Amino acid sequence: MASAEADSRLSRIVVPALEAIVKNVSWRKHAKLAHECKSVIDRLRNNNAAETAASPSGSPSDGEPDSTSPGPLHDGGPVEYSFAESESILSPLINAAKSGVLKIAEPAVDAIQKLIAYGYLRGEADPGGSSPEAKLLSNMIESVCKCNELGDETMELQVLKTLLSAVTSISLRIHGDCLLMIVRTCYDLYLTSKTAVNQTTAKASLIQMLVIVFRRMEADSSTVPIQPIVLADLMEPAEKSDSSTQFVQGFITKIMQDIDGVLNPGTPSAKVSMLGGHDGAFETTATVEGTNPTDLLDSTDKDMLDAKYWEISMYKTALEGRKGELVDGGDIVERDDDLEVKIGNKLRRDAFLVFRALCKLSMKTPPKEASSDPQLMKGKIVALELLKILLENAGAVFRTSERFLGAIKQYLCLSLLKNSASTLLIVFQLSCSIFISLVSRFRAGLKAELVFFSL
Repeated sequence: MASAEADSRLSRIVVPALEAIVKNVSWRKHAKLAHECKSVIDRLRNNNAAETAASPSGSPSDGEPDSTSPGPLHDGGPVEYSFAESESILSPLINAAKSGVLKIAEPAVDAIQKLIAYGYLRGEADPGGSSPEAKLLSNMIESVCKCNELGDETMELQVLKTLLSAVTSISLRIHGDCLLMIVRTCYDLYLTSKTAVNQTTAKASLIQMLVIVFRRMEADSSTVPIQPIVLADLMEPAEKSDSSTQFVQGFITKIMQDIDGVLNPGTPSAKVSMLGGHDGAFETTATVEGTNPTDLLDSTDKDMLDAKYWEISMYKTALEGRKGELVDGGDIVERDDDLEVKIGNKLRRDAFLVFRALCKLSMKTPPKEASSDPQLMKGKIVALELLKILLENAGAVFRTSERFLGAIKQYLCLSLLKNSASTLLIVFQLSCSIFISLVSRFRAGLKAELVFFSL
């Protein structure tokens, strides 16, 4: 019976999507896709309770997947699907998303987003992974990213919704190149979308992703509570009255709340404020160094007590991470040129790759024949804005890790040197703001080098 119930749950998501795909396909061009869809529809509908009852309890059958080789798809409970069953259900959705036909791709992407949001997909998405599961999930994410090329306003929002759901999910783990592909897709959508609402949504999604990646890195945990960003804190006073602000805030908040059901609702987490001080997205340690243990005992607010213990725990994690990096004077981490490959902790590796990518995007310069390319300058500005937000809210691990300090010297300082000579006022102002954040927030050893750059 359990397997039939599982199929019933999936049927509510998958079957309507597959039926919509079959309805919109061209049977000449997409005969194989139509056959795949009809096969999965029949499989989900025909797997009834009688078939399940006919097989002994605990033994695999057509209705109950082989527990020895589970795949990435499950029912949100104890029932698992084998890799072969998972692949057969996901493949038509992936192929539909890659079809390049809007009416075929729309229901597929919508179904993928729901599978992610409801926690029916689990595993690690990695295009270079050794397991078939990692490649299947990566292929699924790639198919969603490809839909950005369709140029439809509604599809752009659906792509953003799905990608943010994927990064937020704790059951579907997005790492490495797959994470970079998602960030780049949102970045490209911000640059190429023809609607202001979609551009704002893409930028807000990028910032929310930064919050997630760096908060998880600071906590060394994928289940650290994450709050939605506060969009009003990102905007100038004149922009706050824009009618699109409420829509975008609702868009981000809804996605975060849908995913948040699997997190511990009792864990305290401060409201994310991106501007006006350093109490925002990535800050986790504040003034923990001077915390008096008796202050904790005197607290009568349980949430505040839990929050302080959580901050102290995170600070200890940061210090322990530094001990490993500073063995033998830090020579170990500096020997390797490909630092991103040598970072064993996946959460730190993700943060490093995203930070490096933003630095490189901020350094992009137009060729001489297109020196006034507005799109390229727009991309440079948003990359600098994201770096500014990141640095203003940098946590203990980011501020103390030799790897990140090395990346600041190698990539960010070079970006500041190039952009400080820009004739575009906003680029110059952002570069100055980033420089001030570095000087005020990072340790003395880095400050001395930054003073040299400022001369």
